[in-house]
Amino acid sequence: MAGRVRLLLAGPVGACLANYDFGIYGTLSALVFGKVFFPSLSPVAGTLASFGTFAAGFVAKPAGALLFGRIGDRFGRRTVVVSALVLMGTATLAIGALPTFAVAGVAAPVLLTALRLVQGLAVGGEWGGAAAFAVEHAPDRRRGLWGGAVGAGGPVGSILAALTVLPLSTVLSPQQFLTWGWRIPFLVSALFVLAGLWIRLGAAESPVFRAEVADRARLRLREVFRANGKEMLLVFCLAAVPTTGVYLMNTYALAYGVSHAGLARSAMLGYTTVAQVLALVIAAGLLTVADRIGVLRLLAGSVVLMIASGWVLFAALDTGRTAVILTAATIGQVAVNGMVVASVPLYVLLFPPRARVTGAGFSFKVSDAVLGGTAPLIAGLLLSATGGGSWSVSAWVSLLGVLSLAACFAGRARFRRATSQVAPVPQPVLEGRSA
Repeated sequence: MAGRVRLLLAGPVGACLANYDFGIYGTLSALVFGKVFFPSLSPVAGTLASFGTFAAGFVAKPAGALLFGRIGDRFGRRTVVVSALVLMGTATLAIGALPTFAVAGVAAPVLLTALRLVQGLAVGGEWGGAAAFAVEHAPDRRRGLWGGAVGAGGPVGSILAALTVLPLSTVLSPQQFLTWGWRIPFLVSALFVLAGLWIRLGAAESPVFRAEVADRARLRLREVFRANGKEMLLVFCLAAVPTTGVYLMNTYALAYGVSHAGLARSAMLGYTTVAQVLALVIAAGLLTVADRIGVLRLLAGSVVLMIASGWVLFAALDTGRTAVILTAATIGQVAVNGMVVASVPLYVLLFPPRARVTGAGFSFKVSDAVLGGTAPLIAGLLLSATGGGSWSVSAWVSLLGVLSLAACFAGRARFRRATSQVAPVPQPVLEGRSA
């Protein structure tokens, strides 16, 4: 039993670290980076510039998905999840040690952007390998649970990020936080890297890879695209509002609450953290029933909830009332968690094993980069263009939600065929011993 639990955690641990890294970066982009890396700009311009570096990490995600995807489909999923974890952790630690603009001048934001690209490369490669690893190790009729656990690892990382930043921003003075306190969350990530390596180095290669991929001819990259183009487009559209919703709730809402609704920074961090914890409890329940109700239904229902949340959240922030804000934020986080839990097995099983890491990883990360990484920046620009009208951001979320719902409807038959063709795999094992 202990071995199986360790193997089950091997997939989510990378998503946890990725969301922790991106969570603390997104939070500090909204609250700190404009001041320490772009001090010569106005507060609004500095925040937009820091959101630009936040988006830069997403530019590298598709490239990382291609690079690590080819490695995962040719040499194994385990190779990907270990190497990507090391690269991701190294980049995050380096960000925590960066000099600020006051020390290094223009070199500081340049180095920050470069490390964000490295971080994005690793995260882009990590997801496809971890998702395939988890789903392919899963027992029959438990792929929704095991794959969804990878998605649930993301919210756990976001909560850990908030729990790291919140006490620091409360205990330290604003000057202390700006001077050195913001570095601590990045340095803490070393603990997660070590834990992740211990878990993943003890896990055996995917049984599906060993049985169905390793002994067959590898597909060329152009063959992957030619044979799976429709599935890749489908994943891009399915991921439209899930990728946007994550960063709207966890990153842009912070900036809106502080800059436009006039709420205290510590209060906004507190609202977000409490909402994430409450929603994660609900997500744990969703994991247990994902295989019973079907991940496609779960994704569609969560998308509808996300569309509604896009309209409710900003109105709630404008009221300044704690109970209203917590309720709206929790509903939004439940929608986000439902989408990420349902999406992992859905994306992975649309592709054959020989193209799975590349196909699922690249198509999802393109959507993540184009729509998710730019979400805070687009939301800020829309708000500025409409004179502070949050309705424009809500309308943008609704438009993307309609796209995701259309993809759910268009791909339902294809997904049923994909899941019905998946044969049971051997029992999960740890390296060198039975689970």
